[in-house]
Amino acid sequence: MSFFVALLGGVVGGVTWILLYIMDLGIGFVWDFVPSHVNFTLYPVVICALGGALIGIWSKRFGPYPHEMSEIMVEVKKGNKVPYNNIPVVAVAALLPLIFGGSIGPEAGLTGVIVGLCFWFSDRFEFIFSEVEELAQIGMAATVGVIFGSPLFAFANQIEDETKPTVIPKNTKIFMYFVGILGGFGALNLLTGIFGGGMGLGRFPAIESVSGGEWLAAIPLALIGVIAGMLYFVFQRVMKVIVRPLNKYIILKTILGGMILGGVGIFLPYTMFAGEQQMTVVMNSWQSIGFGVLLLTGAVKLLMGNICAEMGWRGGNIFPTIFSGVAIGYACAFVIPIDPVFCVAVVTAALTATIMRKPMAVIFLLLICFPINGIIPMTIGAVIGAAIPLPKWREMGKA
Repeated sequence: MSFFVALLGGVVGGVTWILLYIMDLGIGFVWDFVPSHVNFTLYPVVICALGGALIGIWSKRFGPYPHEMSEIMVEVKKGNKVPYNNIPVVAVAALLPLIFGGSIGPEAGLTGVIVGLCFWFSDRFEFIFSEVEELAQIGMAATVGVIFGSPLFAFANQIEDETKPTVIPKNTKIFMYFVGILGGFGALNLLTGIFGGGMGLGRFPAIESVSGGEWLAAIPLALIGVIAGMLYFVFQRVMKVIVRPLNKYIILKTILGGMILGGVGIFLPYTMFAGEQQMTVVMNSWQSIGFGVLLLTGAVKLLMGNICAEMGWRGGNIFPTIFSGVAIGYACAFVIPIDPVFCVAVVTAALTATIMRKPMAVIFLLLICFPINGIIPMTIGAVIGAAIPLPKWREMGKA
């Protein structure tokens, strides 16, 4: 059993690497190669509109893919089977908005592909796997661990549930989770080491000063992150209402979404893409970027993520959320005279936990990019972010 779970993890890592590699090639061609030969100010608007047209045509032909990672998790935990006869369709649907600059992460599309593969795998090896649901959950955990480079986050994200108390699985299941996650992690690292590709978050330097000033500022910083998280849900509600009349016009909607994305990207370029690479740039040059641009970029990226989601550019929200937290955290460092990495750690954890509602998973996730002496500030931010209840109108805008 362990061998087959490790094999599944290796397949997950390999497929994830292939899709991320194709994404990198596509982004390089669309955003580096072509612009180097075309000097056109409105290029982002035109190319994002073209991307929107392709996304709309694909969506109209095959349906609204990919589904959100949380939706897939709910279906799997209900015991519903995810079809695997449309895996290529889901893969293309996942890649198109990523290649054309969507303010989304890859986790939703990759999870859809991998869970489909897990059900295919279980159908071929029914004599080994009696619990198909568990296999799919292991595959999802391996996918998340591979994408974010954090096995602990993958495990916590799988078991932590905002609607009910967290239940730790039996020892055997825990072992299988980590066999699958580490199998995927090893395969991805092997392929990345040989061929390049992959993705990951930057690494912040150690927090140099943790004194009374930092601890006094911790709760106010966490509340800033919570406010930013609430702003995300305000944007979500508003965009659902605004876009609802366009839902019948799939291609028009995705083209308009692309034009908005490209137009905003001309003035605030960091509002485009998932944000993991831009995060490193901000980390190294935040002082030259300035307070206003950082704060505006962080807030607008939260808006752009919702514009993309509601206008048919479907994907995940974890990478963009982390980037927004980093930008807003560095903006806070301009006005609060304490260690800047401390500011960023608290704000990012609070914002991410407000949206994800999974404090333990958020802490494990952010440990891959923040120093170990940031664990207490991150815990403060994550616990406060997840503890403050969301507004009741959050559900009212859902269509």
